[in-house]
Amino acid sequence: MGLLLSFFFEKDQDAGRYSYYGIMGLRHRGYRVSYAVLNGDDIEVGKVNPWSERWSLPKGYAVIAGVEPTASIGLASHNGKKAAVASEGLCDPEEIAKMLASSKIDETVQKIFSMEKNDSCAFVGLSSEGEFIAYRGKNGIRPLSLGGYGFESVYFATESAPITLMGGEYRYDLKPGEAVYGSRTFFERYDIKGGKRTTSLFEYIYLARPDSYVDGVNVYLFRKSMGARVARRHDANVDVVVGVPETALPYALGYAEEKGVPLELAFISTIGRIRTALAPISQEERLMALSLKLNPVPNVFEGKSIAIVDDSVVTGLTLKTVIHRLRRIQAVKEVHVIVSSPKIVDSCPYGVNKLDPKTLIARTLDDEKIKRVLDADELVWLPLEDALKYLESFGIDPCRRCMSP
Repeated sequence: MGLLLSFFFEKDQDAGRYSYYGIMGLRHRGYRVSYAVLNGDDIEVGKVNPWSERWSLPKGYAVIAGVEPTASIGLASHNGKKAAVASEGLCDPEEIAKMLASSKIDETVQKIFSMEKNDSCAFVGLSSEGEFIAYRGKNGIRPLSLGGYGFESVYFATESAPITLMGGEYRYDLKPGEAVYGSRTFFERYDIKGGKRTTSLFEYIYLARPDSYVDGVNVYLFRKSMGARVARRHDANVDVVVGVPETALPYALGYAEEKGVPLELAFISTIGRIRTALAPISQEERLMALSLKLNPVPNVFEGKSIAIVDDSVVTGLTLKTVIHRLRRIQAVKEVHVIVSSPKIVDSCPYGVNKLDPKTLIARTLDDEKIKRVLDADELVWLPLEDALKYLESFGIDPCRRCMSP
């Protein structure tokens, strides 16, 4: 669900130290990270939990990393040359690593371009001979940003925030069907015609950090605009706006500004910016995590009509917990649920998300039943066309296979 590559042009630099911060900038995408570190002519691999209190990376002048479970590391060797690849999507990282270890770079790139299953994936790789490669699939489903720090290093990441957290400057996003290959003495770009920016809409709605750019789109401004747009479609009057912590806050701000209604902080989190929807935990553990995330601020909403703004609704568990706490503890008058995304009705065929279709509330229930399940007085969704119009101005026709109009 996230990729990182950091490469320094001087071998005495410690890319692992900088990559630590880059991985911290990707940990909202998952709870386990696989890595490969290039030190001299050897490649060391391992795994870390970036949410643990103490972890580090081995020293080396180049690092690749992938956030599990949708990213994985592949290893290969040929005639003493080793290669490691971290990939997302349907491509096989071990197969790509074998090509990188055994073929000349021009041959490797052409093989990658010719394999249709690579069209919807992205990967980053290293070889023991000091080469790096980064690739974004022709379909452009998965974004990949490029940046660097002066002439000292080059960085690649799924979104721009990890690059800036490593002290780098975000430069641009790879075009769909573009590969970048380099070493300490060489840098080359390859691309094929016919690529299309169909970046997953789920990236903008939920996955990316609000302080990132994805394909040139400021994620924070996108989300704030979606909150304002859905506000224009909500005719009811409310006294106060609440954003579901923390990913929905930009949407809630846009909604509140458009409506001219105050935005209040409803909950205080004890566990920080952990995404319970993505956590590999049991239902009981998820409920406990939600309780730790959603401790209500007392005596703020009693007797008021409130708009609860969320970025998306998957199972409905988080919203149900929010509404239950506001009704039981705060004794609110009315609850208007404002969802700043279209309905999520299926899992992603490209593996961008790993949602179980059987758990998707909008897939199995109509709006009236969802309102009863959530204990909401009103339910409003963002129309798909609003998100499409915004991204169209950036030349993006996003993939929305998991969403319904």
